[in-house]
Amino acid sequence: MSVSDETLYNIAKVLGGEQGVEIIKVLKENQDITVENISAITNIQINDVRKLLYKFYNHSLVTSKRFRDKETGWFIFQWRLQPELVEAYIQGMKQKILKKLETRLEHEKTHEFYHCGNPTCPRITFETAMDTVFRCPTCDESLRRLDNSECIEFLEIKIKELKEDLNT
Repeated sequence: MSVSDETLYNIAKVLGGEQGVEIIKVLKENQDITVENISAITNIQINDVRKLLYKFYNHSLVTSKRFRDKETGWFIFQWRLQPELVEAYIQGMKQKILKKLETRLEHEKTHEFYHCGNPTCPRITFETAMDTVFRCPTCDESLRRLDNSECIEFLEIKIKELKEDLNT
């Protein structure tokens, strides 16, 4: 497996909570296992197991094969982990985060921000400050220009780190 168990379980937790982790643990120990068997092992309702498996499937963490039960005619699905695709999932998430950080950096660099100093009030752009005659739209206090250079520096560092990580 190309990723650690801890990473795999963290992804499962993000996507499916504690139940997701339990399901991934069962899949790690059993290949080609049915929803009913997973439910029996984990004591998670069959419908909840199905929902989480489909969620994992949509993120390419698991795969299934289906065949028809000769007696009932129903399709039976057997599930297994796709550990080789977990790394691709992680790389895809890093790419999404990188794009969001770059968008945020661009926003920070191209806007001037104002704030009243009250920690519960939001910071606002110059355009909004103009509209409110430089009064906070939440508490009506006077607005002062906000220095966002630390935020810009932090974003630039994180973007650089993520790009380096993606290139290795």
